[in-house]
Amino acid sequence: MKKLRLFVYPALLAVLTAFSWMKALGTAGTDEIRFSAFIQKAQINEQKQAYITAAECYAAAAEIRPDDEDVLIHAAENYLRCDEGRLFLRYCRRAADLRSGNDSPWLLMCGYYLDTGDAAKARELLECIPEKCRSEKTEDMMSEITGRFQTGYKGYSDAGPFYGEYFAACDGKKWGLADEDGRFYILPEYDAVGAYNADEDILPVCSDGVWCFINESGQVRSVPSEKYTWLGAYSSGLAPFCCDGKYGYTDTDYNERPERYDYAGSFSENVAAVKKDGKWALVSPELKCITGFEYDEIITDEYGFCVHSGLVRALKNGREVIIGTDGRVSEYGKIYSCGLSPVAFGDSWGYEDENGNVVIDAYFDEVSDFSENGRAVVKEDDRWRVITLEVYR
Repeated sequence: MKKLRLFVYPALLAVLTAFSWMKALGTAGTDEIRFSAFIQKAQINEQKQAYITAAECYAAAAEIRPDDEDVLIHAAENYLRCDEGRLFLRYCRRAADLRSGNDSPWLLMCGYYLDTGDAAKARELLECIPEKCRSEKTEDMMSEITGRFQTGYKGYSDAGPFYGEYFAACDGKKWGLADEDGRFYILPEYDAVGAYNADEDILPVCSDGVWCFINESGQVRSVPSEKYTWLGAYSSGLAPFCCDGKYGYTDTDYNERPERYDYAGSFSENVAAVKKDGKWALVSPELKCITGFEYDEIITDEYGFCVHSGLVRALKNGREVIIGTDGRVSEYGKIYSCGLSPVAFGDSWGYEDENGNVVIDAYFDEVSDFSENGRAVVKEDDRWRVITLEVYR
């Protein structure tokens, strides 16, 4: 009996093992048949534009082969054709989670978010694509997203760049202050308008040849005893002015500093540009030199600011250099705001990104830098308008 057991048990184990293998092979074979049937049915319905049935068949096939990226993408695409956005995203995410080295599921989702007006979500998704899954298509879509913008309806005959949330705008005759939506925040009643310091509620304006500071209600804060021919933006406790052909600095009560220059610009990030004896330098609010008077020119904008995104453009010995607010020459070759910099093509202007890719074509006659809030003023067909980036950094 003992010998019989020694013979029977191994034989029984072998039979059970063989049965299990046969069952597994049978199941695998059945799964393959079912998978092929689902795919065939999905393709037939897809050709007949019965997209919901096609999507369901691809989804059923994906349950048999959950690691088949192509099947998951086919399911997603057909759900999208049926406007089933939730199911489309579900199957795209399943395909993306495979990390197969293909960026197709990521790009499909990005395209969906762009079509539904969520460019910020599309960019966020692009930045999450693993390095091994990226391709030229990834970079192309990143450029497309970066360059997407909306144009404001309101147009102006002239305009200055954004300073904070506002910019100087002219309605054809008089100047006022417009907001990010292009609406006048301070009505166009002045001959000239400077940059508005929202924190201090102070704006330099010129009316009938007289420069002074006003608040947002248009009330005059005080009028200088001297007749200034220009009054710049108030910042860092000082505002530049011009009187009798010389420039200096004053506070809001028109207590003037004794220093005089051939030019004095407005302070931004506690730095301003000044010119003396044909040379330019950067100075602090204490009017101490941050650099020597060594530059042929320091580039300022319409308000007199020279600092943009923490950097200053200057010319020295016929060459353009970039300076930091500490006075040191920077390694940067261009100044970017929201990741973009103006670029000229002949007489037209557009914007390029930090990789040198043109992301906004040269539609415009003139452009400004983008503000921190992703807005710029551009000139097209003799009218200035606000453009707003759909996504920016």
